[in-house]
Amino acid sequence: MAVDFPKLVARTMDQFNNSALNLCVVLAEGCFGSSVGLYRYNDQLIVIKSIPFNSPDYAYTAVLKEHTILSQLCHPRIIQYRGYYQTTTSWNIVLEYAERGNLATFLERRLAEGAFLNQHAVMAKFGDIADGLVYLHQRNVIHRDLKPANVLICIDNRLKLADFGISKIMHEDDLNRTIVGTPLYMAPEVARGKDYDYKSDVWALGIIFYELCMLEHPFVDRFGKRRNQKFSVPQLDCKRLGYSSALQVLCDMMIQKDLTKRWTLESILTKFRIL
Repeated sequence: MAVDFPKLVARTMDQFNNSALNLCVVLAEGCFGSSVGLYRYNDQLIVIKSIPFNSPDYAYTAVLKEHTILSQLCHPRIIQYRGYYQTTTSWNIVLEYAERGNLATFLERRLAEGAFLNQHAVMAKFGDIADGLVYLHQRNVIHRDLKPANVLICIDNRLKLADFGISKIMHEDDLNRTIVGTPLYMAPEVARGKDYDYKSDVWALGIIFYELCMLEHPFVDRFGKRRNQKFSVPQLDCKRLGYSSALQVLCDMMIQKDLTKRWTLESILTKFRIL
């Protein structure tokens, strides 16, 4: 059952001492002077997303949306929001630092090493992502850009969802037809500009699940010479990798072009007793 958002608590950092910040490394730079940096603040490491006040409306809106959503979430599988502060030139949100990078880099490294994950590791990582995602869905949030680069890895090797700049808080009778997200992880109904809902995140989760198993994207060839071939659910090489056939069943539940065949996340987790 969906849960309504609590009233927004802004969490301004009134006592935040900007002069105590020491930049360790710039993690990312965007258009119009926006940036993501790792800073040392007193005795801790934090991540700060900054956007200049003179940025275009769409860029400023994305950061404000992330602030609005993250400030209302509290879950161990969601990157922790610490608050926000303003300077004379920029608006900034402060986030928890995930020490071990993101899942995309992790998978690239495992592929280069030819080091496939065992079933226990696959299911543990899948369970972390699903845990965070079902929490979002219960609070009426569609992530809309779920992909390995937006799944962060903490020092204890547990995963956390991040980057809510294009997420959406759903309201009753909402129609979603905006084409947003990353093409390789975008559900078919989103790419076609059709109505979509929480199941669009389930498609992306299924793609990530396949990548956890096979260390490669199942449909990358579809964006080239095989793009027009008839759809079929990608097949895991369970026998070679020592996986149970149940993992293929799980894949079948998520990567379905037909929405009536794609399961809801809560139904999947109930059937597999993952959480």
